[in-house]
Amino acid sequence: MNKIVIGLSLLLYANLAAAQDPIEVSSTVKSVTVYPRGAQIERFSSKSLSTGRQFLVFPGLASELDASSISVSASDGISVMSVASQVNYLKLGKRPKNVQLLDDSLKAYEFDHKFNQNMLAVYTEEKAMILANKSVGWSGQSGDFLIEDLEDLSDFYRDRLADIMLKVMQLEQKQTRLNLQINRMRKQLNEHNAKLNRSTGEVLVEVNVPKTSTAKFTLSYMVRSAGWVPSYNVNVTDVDKPLKFAYNAKVYQNTGIDWNQVDITLTNANPNLSGNKPEIHPWRLYFVEGFGAYGGSGGSAGVLSNKMESMEMDGATKTRAFAVAADDMSGADLEYPVNDAVTRFKIKSTQNIPSNGKRQGLNIDEFEIPAKYEYYCAPKVDPTAFLLARVSDFEKYDLLPGEANLFFTNTYVGKVYINPNSIADTFDLSLGRDQSIIVKREKITEFCETKKIGNSTKENLGIEISVRNTKGTKIHLIIEDQIPISSNKEIEVNLDGASTAKHTESTGKLRWSKNIMAGSTEVMTFRYSIKYPSGRKINL
Repeated sequence: MNKIVIGLSLLLYANLAAAQDPIEVSSTVKSVTVYPRGAQIERFSSKSLSTGRQFLVFPGLASELDASSISVSASDGISVMSVASQVNYLKLGKRPKNVQLLDDSLKAYEFDHKFNQNMLAVYTEEKAMILANKSVGWSGQSGDFLIEDLEDLSDFYRDRLADIMLKVMQLEQKQTRLNLQINRMRKQLNEHNAKLNRSTGEVLVEVNVPKTSTAKFTLSYMVRSAGWVPSYNVNVTDVDKPLKFAYNAKVYQNTGIDWNQVDITLTNANPNLSGNKPEIHPWRLYFVEGFGAYGGSGGSAGVLSNKMESMEMDGATKTRAFAVAADDMSGADLEYPVNDAVTRFKIKSTQNIPSNGKRQGLNIDEFEIPAKYEYYCAPKVDPTAFLLARVSDFEKYDLLPGEANLFFTNTYVGKVYINPNSIADTFDLSLGRDQSIIVKREKITEFCETKKIGNSTKENLGIEISVRNTKGTKIHLIIEDQIPISSNKEIEVNLDGASTAKHTESTGKLRWSKNIMAGSTEVMTFRYSIKYPSGRKINL
């Protein structure tokens, strides 16, 4: 249906254009609503119009504007009769003053380059002429050869050739500098010209004006080549203070038209371009698998899974959350799903967003989030203690999925990807390693032995974990380890002793929660046995 309307409007435009020249109405981008994919642009303009039917053309718009999304409103009782759009491939953009100056400078450099080329040719020719006429003459009528003549001739050859060689060398050096500058200026000018020579969109509007007046117009349309993604800066200044959370956005656009001093609104909504009424579809609930975020590079920073389930085994061992570095996703666009709840952010001040496709950072908001700080260690995997910031009721902050830069005491410690859609009630943010907490995990030799019992083999194993706190303050430390779980009824696993550890039988996980005073050492031990048929091997 839209195609039919637009086709009729274009036909009308052609007929009217034959009867009268359209009135050109310039417009300015004043506000933009940016979606994850696309943007709605609002332009404003005013024009003095006489009474009667008028045909207007709004030039200099994005060539890829969505025709079905065009909306035009007018003031003072002016009726909008028809709206259409077209792409102008002929009308080039007006060359800005700075681009003209750049072009003039390039021509001056090119003139110097050409002049130097000609001078090099002159000196080369002179050198060749001198070398071709080196025959020695005779002085006097008697034809006697004088030493003075030879000396004068030698001085001439030497001085002139030296002068030529010096000038050639100087000109070649100058040419090298000119070539470098000319190439740079040409690249810059080509970039400007590419923008100026791009096709532009035009909106064609027929209006009925009841009386002569200055009419005001609001023109709105959608474009595809724009969008935004959320990003965060998380700063921990001290372990007894809340997280400082900076909510940012990375906005980009490549519409061919720069946005200068515009009001920016960001939303995670999915724009309905068709204009058709929305439909409500069944809302099905399901379990969300995976972790709330991915951790920083090299284990220096990162995010642990929301319930410390990093070592749970459900047929297959789950991947530890902080083992996947955000740096491993370098070069990939960090996209996020659209939430059920529509969120809108109005940027506080006007912004300049150039049409270059590059992501530009904008600040949305800054706030503090209360956090509980504690240390975590899984010495079987990594004998290092990690400082955690644990945030409860994380969902109430209405964050969108995005990258976060982590800072601890104003020092950058890594990058993570936060996905609030996968976070349960508690969010654990790893702030990096603390080398002042010394952790050792060793086998207890006297408990480790292998026995034959009838047709079975029994393995007895004992593990000791020691933690020394060399910090000047008390710490709270969560230590996790594990014993294996059997996947075959012929394999028996028994926990013989775990010194105050909490044991989860379904996963084999052991968990200690310890307050360790400054300068003191805590020791934890556990013993377990494995019984299996003799002559068989197991993956110990």
